[in-house]
Amino acid sequence: MRFRKLAINLSAIAVFAAIALALQFPKLNQRLSGQTLEETQKAVRDEEARLKLIRQLPPRGFGFNNMIANFAFLQFLQYFGDDVARNNLKTGYSLSPLYFENIIDRDPRFTSSYIYMSASVSIFAGAASKAIEIYSKGLKFLDPDQQPSAYTVWRYRATDQLLFLGDAKGARFSYLQAAKWADRASLSGKKLVENPKLVAEASRQSAKWLEEEQDLTKAQIGAWSVVLQNATDKKTVEIIAQELDKLGMKIEIKDGVQAIVPK
Repeated sequence: MRFRKLAINLSAIAVFAAIALALQFPKLNQRLSGQTLEETQKAVRDEEARLKLIRQLPPRGFGFNNMIANFAFLQFLQYFGDDVARNNLKTGYSLSPLYFENIIDRDPRFTSSYIYMSASVSIFAGAASKAIEIYSKGLKFLDPDQQPSAYTVWRYRATDQLLFLGDAKGARFSYLQAAKWADRASLSGKKLVENPKLVAEASRQSAKWLEEEQDLTKAQIGAWSVVLQNATDKKTVEIIAQELDKLGMKIEIKDGVQAIVPK
């Protein structure tokens, strides 16, 4: 029995060492921007490799999941706020989905992180389809009785489905789920930032509006114009251009400013 406990402890220590190595604690005080474009691009590639490595670490059974999620979230905040690299060296936000895959995969009940994902993955990285995939994975682990504010995740999902994908059917389902979960939140007795009864009513109204066939083109163009305003790298602009092409629009340079115009 003693040797068995020792083996378990040694295994846990080994896993912790692997996690610590992958997380690279000192990196929390570093930026991804170098002195040159090449240095910055290398730093981003190294960060991408590190995030992929974290996903491959032993995920369950050693109690480190929350720690990994917390460190990934802190590093995401540093990455997202690196305006120097973004403005001067055009690094973009392409790593945002990888950060949130690590965060939500390890701690899907970290409900306050979803709002950051909605902005950074859908709006700044232009990857709404990936955001919806991550929402769907996280929602499997959420319970409105245990996490009363979890209805917000359904609403973020509905917004992305509606505005970025034009998926009225999927958005209607998400709004109805948000209403159901908000109803349960209102019965929890817990104090929330917003009134869940009002959220439930608003969600049902949105779902009702979507019962009839709606032309979502203008809403989608508006959403992609917001993404374009925040795009700082070529890859994201290419994604936007592809999506706008489906809507009969294109990106044109007018007086040095990117604008969305009919094809």
